[in-house]
Amino acid sequence: MKSGFDINLIEGDGYLILPISMARISAGQSPEEIYEMFHFFAKKLKSFTNDVVLLYTNGLYFNAEDITHNQRVKSNQQIIDHSYKLRQLIEKRKEYIPNAFHFLPIDYVILNAPRFREYFYELKKQEKTDDDFRKSIKNDIGKREYTEANVNFILEEIIVAHIMREKEIEFPRTLVRNDSWRLIAYPGAYMEADLYQWKKNWLPKKDSVNPFVDSHYNFNEKKIYRFSEL
Repeated sequence: MKSGFDINLIEGDGYLILPISMARISAGQSPEEIYEMFHFFAKKLKSFTNDVVLLYTNGLYFNAEDITHNQRVKSNQQIIDHSYKLRQLIEKRKEYIPNAFHFLPIDYVILNAPRFREYFYELKKQEKTDDDFRKSIKNDIGKREYTEANVNFILEEIIVAHIMREKEIEFPRTLVRNDSWRLIAYPGAYMEADLYQWKKNWLPKKDSVNPFVDSHYNFNEKKIYRFSEL
């Protein structure tokens, strides 16, 4: 499992984690496109005792300074429609066990992680003092302004990914028994700021079981990127 290459086989039982971006929910991560991701990864699983987590990240967008009530209502309706259509596909095609798919909001991770606030304060402190960290955050923000709200968006996303990789929270279980791996897959690149904080060891690393504890799978490229090799 070398960085920059595809994964051949995933052994043991665990979780495929698919963060659903509001910016891609209609194009790039539509229900049909997400279902095709199930097909792709199913071929790589040695056993069928695995679950899928669909992590809806709409809660991150509430960081935006100018979000209105109508925008929140629209956002909520989008994730309801998306999850409903995806459930329909799973039930209609009868290829997978419906209960093995868990539809969760990103707040599930935040609320169930006792150290989330501690991690957030740590990264905020580093963001104020480390020029290279700010530069990597700016690159992740892209064309948006470098505002407190947009910085917090990136930091929360980094922390949630770290918490899931390190197995600091439990996910609902249907087929999983040992929770021996957790792979985050997304149709896009890893965050530069996530790689930077990982290299700096600002957030604790404890898990020694998850083979993907340092990894991000770019589904567009069909390649895994391991922070320890970058």
